[in-house]
Amino acid sequence: MRVLLEPARGTRDILPPDSEYYKGIFDRFSEIAELYGYRLALIPTIEHYEIYEVKSGPGISKSMYVFQDKAGRTICLRPEFTASIVRAYLKHLLARPKPVKLYYFGQVFRYDEPQFGRYREFYQVGVEYIGEPRVHADIELFQLIRDFYRLIGLSNYSFRVNDISIIRGLLREWGVPEEEQDEVLHLIDKGESQKAVSVVAQYAGSKVSTLERLLEVEARTPEELRSEVGKLGISSEVSVAGLERLTKLLEALLSLGLKVYVDLKLVRGLAYYTGTIFEISVPNLNLSIGGGGRYDTLSQILGGVSVPATGFSLGVERTILALEAEGSLGNIRRVRPTMMLISLVEDIGFVDRVSSKVRGRGIAVDVRFTQKQKLSDMVGQASRLGYDYVAVIGEAELKNEKVTVKNMKTGEQRTVDVDSLESALST
Repeated sequence: MRVLLEPARGTRDILPPDSEYYKGIFDRFSEIAELYGYRLALIPTIEHYEIYEVKSGPGISKSMYVFQDKAGRTICLRPEFTASIVRAYLKHLLARPKPVKLYYFGQVFRYDEPQFGRYREFYQVGVEYIGEPRVHADIELFQLIRDFYRLIGLSNYSFRVNDISIIRGLLREWGVPEEEQDEVLHLIDKGESQKAVSVVAQYAGSKVSTLERLLEVEARTPEELRSEVGKLGISSEVSVAGLERLTKLLEALLSLGLKVYVDLKLVRGLAYYTGTIFEISVPNLNLSIGGGGRYDTLSQILGGVSVPATGFSLGVERTILALEAEGSLGNIRRVRPTMMLISLVEDIGFVDRVSSKVRGRGIAVDVRFTQKQKLSDMVGQASRLGYDYVAVIGEAELKNEKVTVKNMKTGEQRTVDVDSLESALST
């Protein structure tokens, strides 16, 4: 039987050095999230299909990996994290004082057509802020993203923001059922606004011209937003409240010095959003590198109590593309100094003593046992692989409790006592 070595379509083997970029993003995101008071949540990769089917939106539900397990249960590979985090919150954390702040990282799966920046298995990092209804929670998301991007060296990005309740309020006022609203928003998200308008036009109470004009509104200041929306004559209380929240959010984000603008045709692909939504983009990449929003009713949809919440996710692959485009990709690799420790003796205890001392200095040690006649080959291999140091333990070194260390960058070589290794590793 011939085994296929190529990964399944839409997936990849991520090996060094590429895998080090992923680790760098995970490590730095964890660092920033914890500085903001978030705690790590590790969520199953497989979920009950109903968790996501109930309110994921047409775009996600059609692209899920769904299968029957051996007991006949309908299972899916998670297509995103938020619904799983809310499920875990309802199961385990309801009694915990609010707000509850969780962060995560891991793979998600969608059966999309693979293309630039899009895979069927990809990685996300993100946070969920559960239990705070006020705009302060939404603002904190932008601050966290700003500090994360600052840490990894990404500077040329901008936020596109909206409040989904604005258009939801209008559709509800016009008598469009919620399920049909999801389809309308899905069409807008796909860039098919005219199809969305055609669906709305079927309802007698609808004002198609208002919808068309709404989807054209973009604004970079609160004054511009008020002026443009004021021309539409919107009367829906839900929509007016959403516009007030959006204006307040825009004012706050501009005061923080962020690049942000309002786009009222932004709807995102997830149907559970209820308020603030946003996406992050960078020049020269025709795709979003992250986004999020508020989902105050998702806990009820999943059968729990009402809990306001907001959150975001960032695409790891797309973040790497953005860093690469900006010339900042090297910033996220924390490369340790490396040593190849070549032992010509079989004294495991002494070799362990030396390697442990070096590792205690934060230097990665690759131990190789070999014969004396192969020593030059091993040193040559260390040079080709880019090791910073080569250390050799032979019979003489063992007898005198010493080690011979060569700095591969400077060429300096010294034989030192084990207890004096630090001096040899600082040259």
